[in-house]
Amino acid sequence: MSVSLRLKPGRHRALQGCPWVFRGELLHHDPPPTADVEILDADGRMLGRGLYSPTSAIAVRMMAFGRGELQLHDLVRRRVRAAVRARESLQTVRTGLRLVNAEADGLPGLVVDRYGPMLVMEVTFRPMADLIPVVVEELKTLPGIAGIYERGQLSARRHEALPLEDRLVWGELENPVTVDEYGLLFQVDLVEGQKTGHYLDQAENRQAVAAYTPGRRVLDVFAHTGGFGLQALRAGASHVTAVDSEAGALRQALANAATNKLSDRFEVQEANAFDWLREKSRETPAYDVVILDPPAFTKSRTAVEGALRGYKEINLRAARMLSPGGILVTCSCSYHVDLDAFTAVVGAAMHDAHRDARLLDVRGQPADHGSHPLLPESRYLKCLILEMSGS
Repeated sequence: MSVSLRLKPGRHRALQGCPWVFRGELLHHDPPPTADVEILDADGRMLGRGLYSPTSAIAVRMMAFGRGELQLHDLVRRRVRAAVRARESLQTVRTGLRLVNAEADGLPGLVVDRYGPMLVMEVTFRPMADLIPVVVEELKTLPGIAGIYERGQLSARRHEALPLEDRLVWGELENPVTVDEYGLLFQVDLVEGQKTGHYLDQAENRQAVAAYTPGRRVLDVFAHTGGFGLQALRAGASHVTAVDSEAGALRQALANAATNKLSDRFEVQEANAFDWLREKSRETPAYDVVILDPPAFTKSRTAVEGALRGYKEINLRAARMLSPGGILVTCSCSYHVDLDAFTAVVGAAMHDAHRDARLLDVRGQPADHGSHPLLPESRYLKCLILEMSGS
């Protein structure tokens, strides 16, 4: 017998199709004996069916709207297949890409990235963790897959009372692996690397930015393993300086440069990016393109003010380091700093740096990192490309 949960009277995003229902929106909070629940509106009308988490603030994540039974295992299999099919064309130009992107693919709390012969999963929703065997049965049929590895040491799993452990879910672990990103080779550490091993969400932005770099001196700050800088060199940049505080990432960046025969125009600087920018911005402008791709400065609303100060600081320093007509590429992956706020703080930084700038492009996530149209929380990545005045 189905268990029904009713919404309180009021305005709820789920009534317009948002897939999240927060615990405080429910009329009662007694946990149901099953994860599969019906959601009713305040008048008792059927809204749809979802999966219930007993511990998360997001109590229910919708799987289907409208009436009808929910054949959960069959639905999950179909959605995994559909997500993979939707990315088939991308796999001809990249061997590292996202195959499943959570709510955007109707599979809440599930991320699956492909790195050549390996799949890496992240699961941040308890009911989806219970469905891993179903997901794996579908994924292991993909051509050329040697193993499926789960990255489980994620803070979000604490809210779901899920174990913080990494594990091989199926097959054999091949690590590290090499992926091809638009003709450039990157070695990826699936076990110790950031995120699931590589910043796949910037792949298309790296290509777009490279178009501005032929013949130019490029500074890549928060460079990690060299993604932006190496694509710039491949496009014809005269020289790239990569700055990062993580020695291991810079060693891998140097190795990636050597693999792609780009070492002669590539150098690294191990340093705290804030300190390095503060010191170097006092010198004569030395770069034609500056790229800022920092980690998230905040993961909560309460820290937004501090994050904005951080973004303003690095963008002001970067602007002072650019030659006339130079290009600033500045990114934010902090969801709580929305596009308008980020654009405004970058503009304020240009003003304080006494630089006139023209916004050339506003970019976001690539096609394999699609978002849910009614879930702004799934749209997190912002990438602005600005041109400094030539005077």
